[in-house]
Amino acid sequence: MKKIIFLFLLAVSICSYAQDVPMVEISFLGTFHFDQVHNPENSNTNFFEKDRQSDIQKILSRLKLYQPDRIYIEREPKFQNSIDSIYQLYKVDKLQLRDLRNGSGEVYQLAFQLAKELDLPAPLCVNYYASTSQSLLSSGKNIEKYQMALQDFQQLGRSTERDFIQGKASLLETLLLMNTPENLAKSYRLLFNIPAYVKNGEFVNYDKVDSTSIDKNYIGAEFISLLYERNLKIYSNILNTQQDNGGKRILMITGQTHVGVLQELLYNNTDFKVIPIHTYLKN
Repeated sequence: MKKIIFLFLLAVSICSYAQDVPMVEISFLGTFHFDQVHNPENSNTNFFEKDRQSDIQKILSRLKLYQPDRIYIEREPKFQNSIDSIYQLYKVDKLQLRDLRNGSGEVYQLAFQLAKELDLPAPLCVNYYASTSQSLLSSGKNIEKYQMALQDFQQLGRSTERDFIQGKASLLETLLLMNTPENLAKSYRLLFNIPAYVKNGEFVNYDKVDSTSIDKNYIGAEFISLLYERNLKIYSNILNTQQDNGGKRILMITGQTHVGVLQELLYNNTDFKVIPIHTYLKN
């Protein structure tokens, strides 16, 4: 009887301890890559132009409401020392973003500026790079189902990007649209659900894939596995970076197509609580 009581009290103690340990909150801002559309000749897409910087400040003001204490970026950990050095110079006004190669990119325009304004440490690198194109899956049974979904998603992306380039939508409006639950779900379905319909097919090429490991009978599932493996490694980097550097309220700025799968993985990790950034962007 005493043993049963002891085990019961131990279980209660463990549960109480688990409840006392605060979960790490994490939010994802899905973006397009700014430097790919940056054009100094077009005021709409010149990220150093006054109106565009004003637009960026509006975004930063919304992100500040989330109150992150760490910022993660889509860079590989091997670049952390370089990011640290550049950020320290930028933080004390010894370096201007326009003087940096790719200084128009979201890593600098959003992550660096936000970290500096909140007096945070340098953004932390958690990416794992692997080149896997959405068009890699090219043939097979039910390929039309995937291609139709891909075409629909690409049309949405192009129209969203076009509206921004043409000045019909602000950067804030563009990111708000990209981060709606509906559009995050759409990109997730496209890459991690619909391709499984495709069987008995081929990839466009196998240049960066071990073709001997690919079961072409399940070519769509193989495609998903390539994408999933990359994001699993990003997920592992997120977990280990948090363990090594602390932080209880993380903001990760990354390409929009990564958000859905990373959120799913973290939704099922009891150490983390996922906070939708869309709530803050639309305030």
